[in-house]
Amino acid sequence: MKILIIWAESVNRYTGGSSHFWGLMRGIKSIGWGVRAIAPRYGRAEVTRHEDVSFFPLPPRSIISFTLLQILTVLCLPYWLVKHRPEVVYVRACFLAFLIYPICRLTGVLLIAEVDAIVEEEIRMRGQRRILAHTLRFFNKLNYRWVDGMVCVTSGIREELIRRGANPKTTIVIHNAAETSIMYPMNQKDARRQFGLDEHVYIVGFAGTFSSWQGLDLLIQAAKQVLEHSDRPVQFVLVGDGQCHQELQEMVDKLQLGRFVSFLAPVPFEQVAAFNNACDVIVIPIHDRRKLRYGISPLKFWDAVSVGVPVLVPEGSQLEDVLEHLRLPGTFRAGDTEDLAEEILQVLSNTEHHQARRKDVHKIVSEQYSWTRVAEKLAEHCRRVGMRTK
Repeated sequence: MKILIIWAESVNRYTGGSSHFWGLMRGIKSIGWGVRAIAPRYGRAEVTRHEDVSFFPLPPRSIISFTLLQILTVLCLPYWLVKHRPEVVYVRACFLAFLIYPICRLTGVLLIAEVDAIVEEEIRMRGQRRILAHTLRFFNKLNYRWVDGMVCVTSGIREELIRRGANPKTTIVIHNAAETSIMYPMNQKDARRQFGLDEHVYIVGFAGTFSSWQGLDLLIQAAKQVLEHSDRPVQFVLVGDGQCHQELQEMVDKLQLGRFVSFLAPVPFEQVAAFNNACDVIVIPIHDRRKLRYGISPLKFWDAVSVGVPVLVPEGSQLEDVLEHLRLPGTFRAGDTEDLAEEILQVLSNTEHHQARRKDVHKIVSEQYSWTRVAEKLAEHCRRVGMRTK
């Protein structure tokens, strides 16, 4: 089988959708499928050269260039189909998929759409233009009906898409996954030396974007309570950058936590593996109910569990079954500072136990939550959808 991926997002950042894209590409190739991909290049941004990826040149990133990308995707699709001869077209963030569908239908190519969020709600949460949210909601109501199949990253998203008109028989859940060949256990002291971190303290970590919806304010508030009750010194290390960086720094200063909270610049994906290994626990402190409404499946979660590090997630994340399967803690009540602090302390008190299990946890993740496993599930979904359309 041959699959053409049209990924209408940048694939040259250190984390997020970029990690998803490259992981999926490697996973599909690992199961023996042929794969080609098309992704945008905004302005003069540097891109990762790859023989299986073509970059679509666009003006610098803006709402205009993104709109242009959506239109050109529809117009160029016939050429891409002739050039690459795929049997499946897999799209993400293509908001005119309902216009792509007739072209695929006429040429006998399956159209599968991936959905990792309810987009108009994400836009409102980030404070972007309401008219954009309303426009995308209208387009997506058409997209949910006019595709051959859909892949959702959480069961909550799947339920919402079905409520909005998606076909329940061709809409499935496939979680995100871990790049297990990169995210694997290593010596913790060696990992800490790479970042210049103290080898004799507990480290509570976070790696990602410093956005308001990430809930990092809750983590910093919990830090004070953790420091007061821990039996050993604790260092909180936040890797990344974003619009809330200054606000978080001011909060740290106000709470007089400067010696205990460190901010590090974003690092390449491979170094995130070392950072995760350096930590005793990773925290995903999201507490915005709008973000948790349909569950979450962040790449940072899968990266951390792949190296065997305990990850704390809010209740409602829909990741509880994964943590239970891996026999890792745990969850905290979303927005509850005291509960988060207690959960962090509980994990830290069992650090030696969790350290001893890291290789075992990595083995389970490699077998059941890798991008190869995602590709296998996607391939099976394509086969089933293909049988329905014949």
